[in-house]
Parts: sequence; structure tokens; C-alpha cells
Amino acid sequence: MTYFKDLSEYSYHGSVFYRPGTKNIGWLGSGHEFDVMEPSEEILSLVWDYCMISVAQMRGIHECEFCPSGDWEIGEKNGQKLILGAAEIRVFSKSGVIYAAPTLIYHYISTHHYKPPDEFLQALRESPRPPSDLYFEKLDEFGLEWNETSTPGPIYRRFRISDLPLKPSG
Repeated sequence: MTYFKDLSEYSYHGSVFYRPGTKNIGWLGSGHEFDVMEPSEEILSLVWDYCMISVAQMRGIHECEFCPSGDWEIGEKNGQKLILGAAEIRVFSKSGVIYAAPTLIYHYISTHHYKPPDEFLQALRESPRPPSDLYFEKLDEFGLEWNETSTPGPIYRRFRISDLPLKPSG
């Protein structure tokens, strides 16, 4: 995943998912410092609600650059599991700003104690959020397609490239 500074203009994927007034949040990368905080249960619950709805679904899964190499993330909250790192979320502020964050933001906050900017945290608390009808109306208003975030199925397991069988040489 590409690193973007918090509150910079969203430009990931070119113009496909861009909407005017969209800002980047939580596009973390190794080698770039970020503010930290002890996450509250309120913030974790709010972010989890957003992560249940995937916008800008990708074909691959991005691994956390701060965790051991080769793993991708399965988020878990209250016994529910989501595959994180394959899509984005959108948070709509009352002032008209749209925030775009990778679904890995839940992992970044819960595990690495990433502290998003205060204006984003305020929007989390004040804005329509999933699963409210108002949230889905906002997605429709901006022409943003969405899906429910994938959950790991019964045969899903984490694996590493080194788990794959070696191809015979020759």
C-alpha cells in the first residue's frame, strides 16, 4: 500500500474512487512516523462499524508493514472477524469533507495505537455511519459502490509464501 500523509488530498487509484473534498487518513507505511494514543472502546467500535462496509474493493490484500512479514490481517471484535487490507472505508463529515482510509485502519488503531487526526475522530462520532440508511444514502449520493467486508470462511487460513509448494526446476 502506498503511504499518504494524513489530511492530504486523496489520490489513490487515480480518479476511479476520487471525489472532490476527499482526504487521506491512516495510509501508514514503514519509515513514516505517526501519532499514537491508547484506543478507547468507543473509537474501536466506531471504526469497526465502518470497516464492515468496503468501498474501493481491491483484488489483493495488503499486509501490515509493521507486523511480521508474510501475514495479512484478520480483524476481530466481539467474536466477529473481517478480512482487512483489501478495501477502504469512507467517513463523511458534517462540513462536507470525505475521509478515505484503508480497512487496515482498525488494525493500526487497535494494535499499533495509531491516532488519527482529531477532525477525523470527530467525524466518526458525529456522522451517519453503517448500518444506518443515512450512511448508505451518502455513499449513493457520491456514486460510491460498496460491499459487505469479507469474513474468513471455514477453510480460510493465513499462509505465507513459504507455505506454497516449491516448483520443480527444470
